[in-house]
Order: sequence, then C-alpha cells, then structure tokens
Amino acid sequence: MNPKFEEMQKRLSHIGNLNNYIEQLVDKVPGNLISQKQRRKLVDAITDDEDLNALLEGLKNPRPPRFVLVGRTGVGKSSLINAISGKYLAEVSDVEIGTKEARRFTYESDGQVYFEVIDTRGIGESETFDTKAEEELAEVIREFRPDALLFLQKATERAHIDKDVLATKQLMDRTGGDLPLIAILTHIDELNPSRIKEPDRYPEDKLGLIEEKAGQLDRIFKQYGLDATAILPVSSYIEWDRHPDDTPGGEQYDPDMAFDGRKGIEELLDFLEESLDVRAAIHLGLTVRLNRVANRIAERFIRIFSALSATVALSPIIASDIAVLLTLQSMLVMIIAYLSGRELEFKTARDLLISLGGIGATGFTLRMVAQQGTKFANLVFPGAGSALSATIASGGTYAIGKAAVAYYLRGVPENKLQQVIQDAQDEFHEKQKEQ
Repeated sequence: MNPKFEEMQKRLSHIGNLNNYIEQLVDKVPGNLISQKQRRKLVDAITDDEDLNALLEGLKNPRPPRFVLVGRTGVGKSSLINAISGKYLAEVSDVEIGTKEARRFTYESDGQVYFEVIDTRGIGESETFDTKAEEELAEVIREFRPDALLFLQKATERAHIDKDVLATKQLMDRTGGDLPLIAILTHIDELNPSRIKEPDRYPEDKLGLIEEKAGQLDRIFKQYGLDATAILPVSSYIEWDRHPDDTPGGEQYDPDMAFDGRKGIEELLDFLEESLDVRAAIHLGLTVRLNRVANRIAERFIRIFSALSATVALSPIIASDIAVLLTLQSMLVMIIAYLSGRELEFKTARDLLISLGGIGATGFTLRMVAQQGTKFANLVFPGAGSALSATIASGGTYAIGKAAVAYYLRGVPENKLQQVIQDAQDEFHEKQKEQ
C-alpha cells in the first residue's frame, strides 16, 4: 500500500476516534490534580460542543461526491478531477448504465474512491436529435442522484458553446432542473500568453482575458435562461514526474507533481464544500483537504480549552491552578498532535509546551508568574485579580493551541513559532476588545 495513503488512513482513524482518545487522556491526568467526579465533568466540558459534535457526526458516514460532467471531448474532464484531488487518479469504469450517451466512472487511488462520475459523452456533439436517448440519459442521472452538474468549456474555444449550453438546459429540464449547475472554464493557462503556466506570473492581459471569457460564458447562459450557480475559471495544468504505469515489472506507480500550474482549484473546492451534501463535502475534505478538516477540528478545541483555562484561572488561590493549566495545555497539544497522526505522552507534551512557542522555559515561566501575580490584586479588589488571571490564562492557551496547529498541521519549523505565538496573542487581544 502507498505510504501516503497509509498515513492518510491513520489520520482518518485518529479523527474518527477523537472522543475515545479524549477520555483516555483525561484518565491519564494524575489523581492528585482532579478527582474522579471532576474527570467526568472535564470530559463533558471538552466534548459538549455543538459545532464540534456536528463535524464529528458527519465524519461517521461520509460518501464520495457524485458529479455529472458535461463537456466536449478534450475539454479536460479527467485533468480537472486530478487537479481537484491533487493526485493522479485511476479512472475505473462502473457497471453498464443502460445508455450509450454516458459512462459511469469512479476515480480511485489505492482503493480509495475520491469521486463518482457520470461522464456524458459529448453532449451537444451529435448532429441528430434523439429524444429516446436523452430520456434514457435523464433517467440514469436521476437514479444516480448527483450532487452537482459540472459544465466544462475550454476557455480557448468559442464555437459550439451555444449548442452545448442549450443541450445542457434541456438535460437540466429533463432531470428536474434543481441540480446545482457549476460552469467551469477550463484551460485558462492556454490563453495568451500560453507559454506562461505559473499562476502567480499571469500578466494583467491574461487575467483580463480570463475575466472576459468568464463574462462571455455568463452572458450565453443568461441568453438561454440557464442559471449557473457559479462560473469558475480554472487551470488544471499539472506535470507529473512520470506516468503511473511507467515502472519496471508492471507495478503501478503513484506519481508526484513535478510542476503545479493549477489556478482556481482552491476556489472551486471552497464552492463545492459549501454546496454539496454534508456527507459528500466531508468526504471531499477528508480525501482532498485532510489538513483543512483537522484544522477546523483543532480550532474548536482551541476555543474549548481557552475557555476551560479561563475557568480554572478564576481560582483566587495563588499558584493553585498552575498544575491544572499546564495539564490542560498539554492535553490541547496532544489532541492537535493526534489530529496530525502522532501520539504524544504527557511528559513529551509538557516539554514541547515549553518550547513550542520558541520562547523557551524562561518565557514560559514569566508568563505563568505574570498570570499568578495578578491574583495579588484580589487582596485589595476581590475578584479583579482572578478575572485578569483568567484572561492571561485563556490567551496563553489560545496562543499555545495556534502554535501547535502551526507546528503539527502546517509544518512550521520550531524557530518560526515565536512569531506565531505573538500573532496569536495579538489576535486574541483584538477579539477581547471586540467582545
């Protein structure tokens, strides 16, 4: 099995097992810090989050997105699918679907299905009108229950657009007309100057031409009364280091990108994740944007643990909460590491906690001293010091969580995390001002 796929499966397993992992973490907290009753309350406090639970619930039954692809031969259907996934996927034909006007595929890698697709065979290319064939195609699409219809049109071509749009409108009408229709303008890298494939080097003239072509397609859609949910220009241009079958002994090779000329794909993914059925959107996120899903979960835990830290720090007894805060912050680091596929021991997490911010043991100690020092204010103004202590503890936990995300999920090196900590603290203070 491909090592990358094994790593992805491990991370998926970790994400699906989060609640059990949290209970195991709480059980490992030393008995002199919290009682058995407090352990149950801590588990409930961590896991009783509506947004987090909705996200984790959706992870239980994800399914591959189902698309109907409409576009002429050579429009770049498979290239688009590969660009969306960021992998060279195998095109596996499914069972016969009862019509010559379309084929059904799954796009797979290492046994993992990324997408299920009905590829209409050059809708609009036929010179004859076959009502029976169109009805058969419409029935197949209805039974397929797609999440969206993707209309693909090459940016470098103008001929036949009217005919293809009209054929698509007729297909939409026959299938009920309520499918999200996403118009995708492909091959924008081939617009002049076509020699420039690096998206960040596209000159103004090329960007202007892309905008003009998108506007042209929008006008044609409106002319025929076809309502596109979105019109998105993309480049699916990728150079792979070798062909997947290009290996000695006939073993299939999982190629890596030698050059990435994709543009507009992130915007397309954003749109799809917002538009698809939640199970399909989560599957898309898990297979294509696993780090993004892990980041969303990590952000929820950062909020939860920051709030818990504030509650703990409200204790008016000086130094009573240092050990508990350190334990909570260690747990947060361990959970974020777990989302990345790693498992840490408490001792390792505590050591990392001190070094993660790139500020060393001295800086960590000073922060704790500052947090505890505010409690002296309670001697003069009861409660005031504890409130200030809570803000410092919450902000510190927030910054630690952000640093852990940067380190484990984004691969930011340790020597760059001091700036992450500072930015997170500034962000936290700005949010406090807004509240």
